[in-house]
Amino acid sequence: MKTMKAAIYYGPGSIKYEEVPYPKCAADGVVLKMGACGVCNVMDVDAWYKWSTGGQGVGLARGHEWSGEIVEVGPRVKGFKVGDKIFQNPVFKPCFNCNYCFEEDYWRCINWRQGMAHRAIHGGFAEYLSIPFITHESAAILPDSLNWLDLAMIEPVYLGVGLAKKANEGETALIIGQELMGLSITAVMKERGVKVITTDISKKHREASEEAGADVVIDSLNEDVAQRVLQETKGHGADVAIVVDTKPVAFIQALSSVRRSGKVWLAAYYYSPFKVPPGVGPTAGDMTSWIGPGIAYTEPTIGFDPNFAHVQIAWGTLGERVPRWHEAAKLIQSGKISAKKHVSSIFPLEKTAEAFTLTAENHDEIKVMVQMQD
Repeated sequence: MKTMKAAIYYGPGSIKYEEVPYPKCAADGVVLKMGACGVCNVMDVDAWYKWSTGGQGVGLARGHEWSGEIVEVGPRVKGFKVGDKIFQNPVFKPCFNCNYCFEEDYWRCINWRQGMAHRAIHGGFAEYLSIPFITHESAAILPDSLNWLDLAMIEPVYLGVGLAKKANEGETALIIGQELMGLSITAVMKERGVKVITTDISKKHREASEEAGADVVIDSLNEDVAQRVLQETKGHGADVAIVVDTKPVAFIQALSSVRRSGKVWLAAYYYSPFKVPPGVGPTAGDMTSWIGPGIAYTEPTIGFDPNFAHVQIAWGTLGERVPRWHEAAKLIQSGKISAKKHVSSIFPLEKTAEAFTLTAENHDEIKVMVQMQD
């Protein structure tokens, strides 16, 4: 039996480098040889600790921020060939049962968790990855000119590209958190003519934010964020606040910094501060709190008077993914966001557990990668 090496997740604090069966190529899918895979600052760290997703996906390789090239193509696949460098979102297999799937609008699949990497199938911390279902609406062919580390940045960067469109020219935006997604928001918003105020606890992140184009950079560990924002806006407040940092204080800072009727977008898989009683709002699977990203539901069930502030979940409001993957690739090609600048640590596959620990414990890391190909 043909095998491959993979970093298998066994619960909080436990990843083992093991030999597992080589993936089969589905008729509607492809098999990829992995180039690199990033450690997600939220989803992977959440699983590494004993937080809400800790212990989910036991026995599978995690990893959804990957780069790879096709080495096998299923007989029913059209438009993709061996050698293509591609990216597809971590929802690899639609349910084929919801209304969106019936309409062949697969990327909106309501039951996306059922086909998600590291929950239903192996993710990218492996030598090879099988995607069981692929179309040009679910995957994008990416430029050969980008290296594996650059390509593995597509997932967080494209989210930043979408979030950057939440503020318009002439407005002031506060971006709380300057890891890779936050830096991408900063760079694109600056191009759009937005006044950008950013915050982070890390000096390294703040310096990267200045280079990305932020107009004002706040040391959120030693400065009062709301006071500084009010000073910079002459008491008006920010028009938009985007919460990329998942610490609870970040939500309070956002609410305290926006103007009346301003918008607060909860991003980066932000775990909503709202608890929802059973029977109110979407409670499938006994879900009593908002964990995003939602598709059909884009606002917290319990909110504020809109005259005070608009608080919304970002996911499900960003539009189709494939065009934004191409936008992300162009941003990386421009050099404003790049692996050379922003990948702060690189590990081999057998040291994936160390990569998780570093991401979880060192706030100066911008992006930690596991690399399989040079």
